[in-house]
Amino acid sequence: MKRPKLYVGFLPILFILSGCWDKSELEERGYVVVLGIDKSKEDHMVDVTFQIENPQVGSTSVAMAQNEPPSDIITITATDILSAKELANSIVSREIDLSQLQTIIIGEEFAKSDFLHHIIASSLRDPEVRRKIVMIVSKEEAREFINHNHSRLETRPHKYYAFMSDRWKDTGFVPVSDLNRYLQRTSSALFLAIYATSEREERYRENSDNYKAGQVPQKEGDPVQMIGSAVLKEGKMIGVLTGEETRLALMLREKSLARHYIDTFTDPKKDDFRISVRVLKEARTRVDIDVDKERPEVHVTIPLKVQVLSIPSTIDYAGNEKNQELLKNEIRKNLEEKTASLIKKTQEKYGAEPFVWYEVVRHKFWTMKAFENYDWQDKYRNADVHVDFEITIESFGSQLKPQKIKRSKD
Repeated sequence: MKRPKLYVGFLPILFILSGCWDKSELEERGYVVVLGIDKSKEDHMVDVTFQIENPQVGSTSVAMAQNEPPSDIITITATDILSAKELANSIVSREIDLSQLQTIIIGEEFAKSDFLHHIIASSLRDPEVRRKIVMIVSKEEAREFINHNHSRLETRPHKYYAFMSDRWKDTGFVPVSDLNRYLQRTSSALFLAIYATSEREERYRENSDNYKAGQVPQKEGDPVQMIGSAVLKEGKMIGVLTGEETRLALMLREKSLARHYIDTFTDPKKDDFRISVRVLKEARTRVDIDVDKERPEVHVTIPLKVQVLSIPSTIDYAGNEKNQELLKNEIRKNLEEKTASLIKKTQEKYGAEPFVWYEVVRHKFWTMKAFENYDWQDKYRNADVHVDFEITIESFGSQLKPQKIKRSKD
């Protein structure tokens, strides 16, 4: 009899706990999908831009929102992101919600200030701000970037950034950068953030991936370009890497999400032509660092497979082993020279490495204190770095030999 009485005693509690007093309808909330941060003209203030998505546009209820824009964009000047959010609630009819926030855009001018890290770190106190939010640095003000970014294929802004993140992993033109990686690496190494712009500074270059955002020669299409990476050291932007340098930096890491990409190399038999190949990175990069010497020695081995896609010069590489060796040596030499230039740049100009090699060095010490006393980033400036590329030609396409055009005697 005691147990039924106990159940009866819990019944009033169930009535108290059940209910929908705190429910919130979808149309009552304003979900921010893109957030921009810029340096304000006022001291110790920031301009925070909110892009609030309209949940009815692009959904099954699109007929109810035919004349409504896909999103609303407002900019608030405040001391930080959270206070700007509260001020935005005095303007927007719906309750501002950051739980669906996927992308943070940071203006380059603000990224180069000492104020950046404090704003980013303080925003994580809000449980709605997740660490998986993508971090992008824009050449212009973030407010201008957000207002100019109107994709022709994607009506809903969050879909644009979601699809673009998949393309980033395929091409390696930009790093995979989010708030979690930023917080992990900002004090231990250089952090690479996605670099983007809607401004144009077009340049033609022989190598198709040696561009920064805004330099890709484009005639039509979406206004925004995302290629290259912003270099941050101790929470402050100090430089920019091109798309080519970003790819190499990702290759030099033990783990890389960019598994394949297409590149062009000089034809070793006819140097006025270039050969198009698909580069596959299916195995991990091997990194060995000797910390016992006064100048640490770094040995990096990168295994790559190459699929030859196009040979405009029509030289026979598929059936000639000597030509294949020439092609492999040309690819290896090209990659090693570019990698050596990138490493020299990080040592002399930036004074730290973005290759996450500090994780390898950390395993060489028994305690965290011993690793910190070693000061790897300072030692890296004078380190002897040797990089070897193991090139394997996997295929030459569907045909064994390039077809030659037969010309008549006339």
